[in-house]
Amino acid sequence: MGNSISQGITSTQFYLHGRKNFTRTGYEEAKKSFKPGALEQVDLKDKVYLVTGANSGLGAELTEYLASKGGRVYMVCRNKERAEVAKKAIVEKTKNEQVEVIIGDCGLKEDVQSVVEQFGSKEKKLDCLVCNAGTITDDKVLTKEGVETTFATHLLHGAYTLSTLATPYLEAAEEPRVVMVSSGGMYNSKFPKWSVSTATSETYKYDGQLAYCYAKRGQVLLCEEWAKQNKKIAFASCHPGWVDTPGVSAVYGDKKSYLEPLRSLWEGTDGIAWLCVAPKEELKSGEYYLDRTPQRKHLSGPFFTDGSFTKNTPQEVETMMTNLSKWSKEGPSSTA
Repeated sequence: MGNSISQGITSTQFYLHGRKNFTRTGYEEAKKSFKPGALEQVDLKDKVYLVTGANSGLGAELTEYLASKGGRVYMVCRNKERAEVAKKAIVEKTKNEQVEVIIGDCGLKEDVQSVVEQFGSKEKKLDCLVCNAGTITDDKVLTKEGVETTFATHLLHGAYTLSTLATPYLEAAEEPRVVMVSSGGMYNSKFPKWSVSTATSETYKYDGQLAYCYAKRGQVLLCEEWAKQNKKIAFASCHPGWVDTPGVSAVYGDKKSYLEPLRSLWEGTDGIAWLCVAPKEELKSGEYYLDRTPQRKHLSGPFFTDGSFTKNTPQEVETMMTNLSKWSKEGPSSTA
């Protein structure tokens, strides 16, 4: 009963907080404090970017922006046909031919390894990795490697394995950073027991929305931990706000009216783009951003205080990191 009440308070406060900050109204308010020219007056010539989930939505919008400023951008996409269509449109609009497609499913270890190998065959350094690829399912679905799809795509391989393999290329850049596109949904939960987060518990009833929240909270914790361990690279998780994307329409359907006024694609991409191009000294590694500004990470207590319901202990975070490392290397047969 206690957990049910805490979850109810947390979910309600998440929604109310979101109505104020995550909508287009929230963006317009935040925009008043943006530094003039921060995105417009940049030259990304000789900068190299790797963006996952880049053929539609936020990923395509971000790729277009980076290319428009002269950046060399690698689009990581699952579907070759859709990727090539998106690439063609971006090149035609930006007049930048330095846009390339790498095909790979970020939920699969073998594909992530192939993506980094293909990237490494063409580049010696990576200025910014954007972990944007994602998915959400109503029912539990396993990848062909035996891992629950949402967890694998958002956290295990799409964030942890990819960033780990890309680290040598990031460390070769002058001001490297990793940007993980998380979600405000992470406010609804802490990172749960490993068997729950990976949907391997025999007693846990799978919930697609919660699986998404768990993975997104995991991304926030991952950036926190890596920020402590690697001072060369800046790690940031971020929330694009409530954006009018095909993904939102697919998940919420008619209920997306509760999230209105929804942000445009660019309004959701703005903060991600800023994290990609801002001088490194302006970034706070390990923080969770919305609209170019670090945000609080918890709001589950009474009257929007942090509370404890969504907070993980250091031991729980250590277990998460240990298991991510093991599963990334050995697969789902190994668990701490």
